Amino acid sequence: MRETVLTNREVYMGSLLLEENECKQQSRKFAEELGLARISISPAEAQLIKTLVRLHGAKKFVEIGTLTGLSAQYLFEALPEGGELWTLEKELKHGDMASQVFNKIDQAKKKIHLVLGDAREELTKLSAHGPFDGVFIDGNKAAYFDYLSWAESNLRSGGLILADNIFLSGSVWGDTALQRFSEKQIKIMQEFNERLSDPALFEAAIVPSYEGLFVAIKK
Repeated sequence: MRETVLTNREVYMGSLLLEENECKQQSRKFAEELGLARISISPAEAQLIKTLVRLHGAKKFVEIGTLTGLSAQYLFEALPEGGELWTLEKELKHGDMASQVFNKIDQAKKKIHLVLGDAREELTKLSAHGPFDGVFIDGNKAAYFDYLSWAESNLRSGGLILADNIFLSGSVWGDTALQRFSEKQIKIMQEFNERLSDPALFEAAIVPSYEGLFVAIKK
């Protein structure tokens, strides 16, 4: 999660980015209606993940945590012709909103598959479509390590892992001033971060964004 008041830095970065199209604006509007605008990905970070996926050349990509479909649109735009994006969402209301947006998007040359249900269960089913080229993890924080375990088994060698919110508002290093997380969530995120930091398993870096973005390549 993040503060809703934009800093001068964010305003400046926003001024350098293209204005979001109608579908992306609709996703943000839906998030506002749900009272969840604060957890929607920022335009700057969304453009970053889009650029990273495009540079990587991923064609089969998985997103864990659809919300109202905003980040999925950026990921979808990064995929080449023939690409496929599977995006997973547990909350039916969120999925319905995302579906309304996805139905407006031209999918003649590549596809978005919206998967509803608990991600840990649905990922097991999704394995049949693998191996995958990459995954964006932005779902249930208490399940991050489970998501990583799935990624290790179902991404090809050289696959891209992007993971958002890895700082838990500073809780991973002991700062609980901004937001409270459970001990379980903190412990799991710390273990997740340590695992992705293992040079024997991944080539990785951390983007020091507001909430932290892990970028890793599976060896």
